[in-house]
Amino acid sequence: MTSSWNNNKLIKDWIRPLQKSLTIETENKFINILGRNKYFNDYLHESLTRLDNLNLSDEYLRIFNEFSKKYNEYNNLDINQRKRLIIDTRKTLYKLGKTLEIESSNNISKAVILNKTESSLSLDSDISLIKNVGKFYKNKLNELGVFNIKDLINYFPRTYLDYTNRVKIINLKPDNLYTCIANIKRFYIYKSKKNSNLSIMSLVVSDETSSIKVTKFLLGRRFRSYSFFASQKSLYTPGTKLAISGKVKLTDYGKTFVDPQIEILKDNNDNFNFSGKILPLYSLAEALSNMRFIKIIKKVLIHAKQYPEILNQKQLDSLSLLSKGESLINIHLPPTQQALIESKKRLVFDELFLLQIKFLLRKRKKNKNLIAKKLPQKKSLLKEFLSTFPFDLTKSQVNVLNEIKKDLSNNLPMSRLLQGDVGSGKTIIAIASILIVIEKNLQGAFMVPTEVLAEQHYNNLLKYLNPLLVSVELLTGNTPQKKRKEILSNLNNGLVDILVGTHALFEDKVIFNSLGIVVIDEQHRFGVTQRNRLINKGDNTHLLSMTATPIPRTLALSIYGDLDVSQITELPPGRVPITTKIISEDYLTNLFKIVEDEITKGRQAYVILPLIEDSEKMNLSSAKKTFKHLSEEVFFKKKVGLLHGKLNSQEKNEVINSFLKNEINILVSTTVIEVGIDVPNATIMIIYNSERFGLSQLHQLRGRVGRGSTKSFCYLVTSDKNGLENKRLSVMQKSNDGFYIAEKDLELRGPGQILGYRQSGLPDFVLDNLPNNKILIEKAREEAIKVVSNDPDLKENIALRNILIDNSDNKFIHDFLN
Repeated sequence: MTSSWNNNKLIKDWIRPLQKSLTIETENKFINILGRNKYFNDYLHESLTRLDNLNLSDEYLRIFNEFSKKYNEYNNLDINQRKRLIIDTRKTLYKLGKTLEIESSNNISKAVILNKTESSLSLDSDISLIKNVGKFYKNKLNELGVFNIKDLINYFPRTYLDYTNRVKIINLKPDNLYTCIANIKRFYIYKSKKNSNLSIMSLVVSDETSSIKVTKFLLGRRFRSYSFFASQKSLYTPGTKLAISGKVKLTDYGKTFVDPQIEILKDNNDNFNFSGKILPLYSLAEALSNMRFIKIIKKVLIHAKQYPEILNQKQLDSLSLLSKGESLINIHLPPTQQALIESKKRLVFDELFLLQIKFLLRKRKKNKNLIAKKLPQKKSLLKEFLSTFPFDLTKSQVNVLNEIKKDLSNNLPMSRLLQGDVGSGKTIIAIASILIVIEKNLQGAFMVPTEVLAEQHYNNLLKYLNPLLVSVELLTGNTPQKKRKEILSNLNNGLVDILVGTHALFEDKVIFNSLGIVVIDEQHRFGVTQRNRLINKGDNTHLLSMTATPIPRTLALSIYGDLDVSQITELPPGRVPITTKIISEDYLTNLFKIVEDEITKGRQAYVILPLIEDSEKMNLSSAKKTFKHLSEEVFFKKKVGLLHGKLNSQEKNEVINSFLKNEINILVSTTVIEVGIDVPNATIMIIYNSERFGLSQLHQLRGRVGRGSTKSFCYLVTSDKNGLENKRLSVMQKSNDGFYIAEKDLELRGPGQILGYRQSGLPDFVLDNLPNNKILIEKAREEAIKVVSNDPDLKENIALRNILIDNSDNKFIHDFLN
């Protein structure tokens, strides 16, 4: 029986992260989200293949093997096929979990009686053992990825409503969160004419100072029945006192609470009345209410004190942190705002601390096993390159190059992230770094995310390195078979010094003779697994990652903690700053006259749209519609081109080459041009619906102009009158400094949107707290360094060691600590 129980536990532990991954992919609209180390489909493909240690039936082995093959082809599936595959996978995993429950029903029944009578629950106890959690709620919690009490305690609120901060209606201001206590004046509920699944509840409430409208949206067929409407009318009768907490917006009806949390205040003492308290709000399935979830979690929060503590009392005191158990209790039911702040601080610290420990262990393992070869120098290629380069390096470039030279002279492989603004000269530093390695008779790889950018780098390398007799080749998905075969043969024989390419460089057939350095441009477009796949083609390979989407250095050290960080903080002399202007759609006619004048002078322009085609769901401009309008009505005497992601590679290259040759005057495009097009003759950038873009992305797009010596302009077209959005866009108007803009983007949007939840390896809960926690980030890093230095194998930090092993999906941590 014990063996069967152990196997069932293994299977449940295997199911849990898979269900969580499937949920996250569904929430992100089936985009194949990038995880900490892998893309979603790669993770599912591998997880559904590794079944050797699970005692599954032949039928389940067959089904999971079929699913694994489909996830391997996930990128080739359309959105409906992806959705169907995920639904089928979730159903099968759920069915498997239910089968395990049935098999052990007798044992569970005994355990239920024992645990409920003796209250001997633990963090590993199944949620079915919680009093009053029956089959229905167990299934709903399982769908959220919650299977045991530990999962439940770690299911954090998405936000909070502070009922302690009451405001009178007359003092409410739009675009802020408030809580009001008011009485119902009028109530009505009706079905939406546009959406068959939507009902709308509308109230007018008042206090002694004024009145305000309250609108609540109810999505789901169960909210459209006559009985539901009748029940709501009986609850929300005129004169009933309510606590309303949420965001106030300015609508056609004046100030309105839009979709707030509403609580009916009763005279009797209700334990779950949050008036005057802080109410946690969770992301839940439709059939599981927020108050029901709070009732369930209240029953088990005492077990948070059993949670392993990874910091000793001395560390807690020196870092001024709460204990883990206290912080977990407060995060769900905070008695005060200060308690909530302190609890968040502890949980944020833990995530950052664990992440830094992983980075340090990874670096230590690599440094332990790898010792770079000392090879004879070929010739002074770097010196020749710099002497023939037409410009002097900036002071910042010189400093970064010296840091890289020092790395490349050490006995250990370099791992460095180079941050630099658009046009700051990162490519020159990359070429210089590769040449230092080629001098030692080693090869270099230069990987980029798009074919357009690959061709651009290839042409630049030919221009600068052909005179130095350095062999450069280009490998992409469109390289002809005959040419590809020749390149791969020469690469293997050591006749190619530098190979430039896209994802094609990952292919198994790409074999280097002696790969010494990998340079990755726009490194955030690639996952850690992809990066390592290329690095592992060499022996002790150096890595230089580059990005023109800078983030603050402190944050970079937290997100990319296994890389050293360098920054180019100045632009080469002679660059003319781009003038940026925010304009309304009403000004477009005047703007088109300015574009006409520029084209008459021989210049070119970009027009950027957020969508390829019109969408019923979003009232946004589209590339195809705008192209039609501009080419047929506005600039019908000029040559207008269209570029977007649905064109194949050959079509894209034809459009881009025509624009490069000035055969196209105006290029209408989606953000596909964000990286990789360098046209010094383009002087105007027009971005429609600019409020829909992040500041860092707007800065990247703006960087496509101003690449020559002619004055350039960027026009941010917006139809949004919202003050916050104009405040964001005004940052672009004030500054051309990418680092400053990144800081502001971080403040206004939060790093979760900028970095991507899975990309960073940090949960949203932590990400949302990073901008104002630079000191905490530094403390976490310092403490991690101290722990690993004093206890490199974590033999004295058992709880920390166990948590790393239990929570890690990185094989190296298991191997390293076991």
